[in-house]
Amino acid sequence: MLEERRRRLAALLRPELPGLVDEITREIRRVVPEYGRPLEELHGGLLRERVQYAVRLFADLVEYPQLARGDADRRFRDIGRAEGHAGRTLDQLHAALRTGGRVAWRRVARIERQRSLPAVDVSWLADRLFVYLDELASLSAQGYREARVQSQEAGRGLRRRLLRLILQRPPVSRTAVADLARTVGWPVPEQCALVAVEPEPGTHEPDPALEPDVLADLRDAEPCLLVPGPVTSERLQRLSAAMHGARLAVGPTVPLADASASLRWARQGLRLVGDGVLPDAPVTVCADHWAALWLLSDPALVKQVTKRRLAPLNTFPPKQRARLAGTLFAWLQAQGNVQEAAVVLRVHPRTVRYRMRQIEDAFGPDLRDPTARFEIEAALRAVDLLTPHEHQE
Repeated sequence: MLEERRRRLAALLRPELPGLVDEITREIRRVVPEYGRPLEELHGGLLRERVQYAVRLFADLVEYPQLARGDADRRFRDIGRAEGHAGRTLDQLHAALRTGGRVAWRRVARIERQRSLPAVDVSWLADRLFVYLDELASLSAQGYREARVQSQEAGRGLRRRLLRLILQRPPVSRTAVADLARTVGWPVPEQCALVAVEPEPGTHEPDPALEPDVLADLRDAEPCLLVPGPVTSERLQRLSAAMHGARLAVGPTVPLADASASLRWARQGLRLVGDGVLPDAPVTVCADHWAALWLLSDPALVKQVTKRRLAPLNTFPPKQRARLAGTLFAWLQAQGNVQEAAVVLRVHPRTVRYRMRQIEDAFGPDLRDPTARFEIEAALRAVDLLTPHEHQE
């Protein structure tokens, strides 16, 4: 009984298909303006070709429900992908499908009146039609989403390439940067700040919701962001939220041509946070820690300066050496004011004077030489930054 109904209804549908294809094509172009553009005709009536394929397949499935669907499913996914690449929205695609379904149902209603179809046949055919439309919508939506993901990934790839171009050394021409920026729709800023991102997997989503003017390279071993400047505290809060808890270090705001220098300082700041030298905070602003960044920018050089300028303290036992180093540092910071140094060290001024006599004997004329004195204070600052300490009395 069911097989006989399938054959009978398919036989009724097939003569209607040519006219139905024309009617559906016209109605889609009328209802969804995006499909009514001349471009469709330039591509050889692409819309009509798709409609024709879909209605013929429906008639075949009415008669042969076990028909292999692999090629057809791939074709409808391809249609969705093509729509995604063409820049149309999923709403427009679904509107076209709904329009086609309405026209097809009107044709079924006409056949019902002309042929006096039993209600059970009409109901059965309606079920088949709406299930078929749902399947087409699902398959085309799947292909559409795949296309959008591919398109977005291609766009992110071009933006990563742009960021790397900006950071390239020696620098590339402004024209090369401007051309690629125009391709990805990125307004070239006069100033920017680079942000170093904690390079630990799993601390942020692979595709965070960053603002459109932020360039990102999160696939590098040392991930980074470029933010058009000047960078406000509100912007930093939004960045931190978008990166889902990853530590960030923000380099100075510089002209775009100096972006690599901003990134170098940002990465230095992130390393010092990791080493425990700078406070562990979600966002570290390098401009708040210039002394530490400068002094510790070259560890080997710091080691050599410290070794040379603090060598006179090596003649004292370890505990006394630490007390004398702390006293000398406080005295230099107080510009030789014994009273201020004593307050910082929480000792009596006589204690400071006594220790300073030992220090002056050890260092000799170096404490009166401006260059040597500057290097001694820099070395002591570096030791103070790098060494967990408490002021010794």
